[in-house]
Amino acid sequence: FFFTSTIMTMTKMCWPYQLLTLAAIASVGSSFSPAALSSRYVAASSKSRSAVYSSPPPSISTTTATTNNNGSPPSSTFPSSDIFDATTTLTNYDQSQQTYIQSDGSQGMGGGLSALNHIQSLDPTTRTSLQHAIKTLTRQAHSERAIDSSKGRIMLGICAANAPEALGGLKSWVAELSLPRGMLHGMDVDGIPIPVEELGSVYVKYSTGGAMTFSEMRKSGRGFDALWRPGDALLEMYDGDFRGVYFSVELGDGVFRQFGVLPTDLFMEEEEDW
Repeated sequence: FFFTSTIMTMTKMCWPYQLLTLAAIASVGSSFSPAALSSRYVAASSKSRSAVYSSPPPSISTTTATTNNNGSPPSSTFPSSDIFDATTTLTNYDQSQQTYIQSDGSQGMGGGLSALNHIQSLDPTTRTSLQHAIKTLTRQAHSERAIDSSKGRIMLGICAANAPEALGGLKSWVAELSLPRGMLHGMDVDGIPIPVEELGSVYVKYSTGGAMTFSEMRKSGRGFDALWRPGDALLEMYDGDFRGVYFSVELGDGVFRQFGVLPTDLFMEEEEDW
């Protein structure tokens, strides 16, 4: 599972725990249909270098709606108890991580090192509960997307010390959650691979649905060909201290769900060589 690809310039924005927001999302996401898993990511090509992002890492979602247009709560047709329990599990995890960061002295930029200490302190029972919660929400997203390809979008944001760690984590999450695979942008310039050792710390943004701003499309010079397709991912250099995965899922109830940072190796077998 090796990746070669290219770089697209992304808009640089800074905001605590909410960087690189996907503003002005193109409505073309509704035209995508679920993509079957392929054996590898397909290379793409462009001419621009990647940006460098600071900690805290980029946000991966902008969905915040909690009511319908008429002001009433969104309707729900799925087993709300399972979704509620999964959401509660991940929300409690986030709260416990923030508490740990404070008690650990908020080490590193934005508390990133303390967040990593928290991840490393997790016991097997907690990790199992996190796996179950993420899979529950993902299954619901798959069900919604099977009915309407514009629904059930899942996004991952992976902060890692190096590219192999990030791509190993991406591989394990995508495979375990049965997510689509597409193109990976950011590991070459004009078709010339960037040596892995030159990349340093990286941030990988992954999406199951169309996602790219109009300004980014213009900068890429590729027009509508620059629109993200199901399973596409973007690798960028990252100089922050956070290490782990941000998980965002958009369900039909309109509730904002973004959690993290979660363990990069949450779905990785201990003996797996990546």
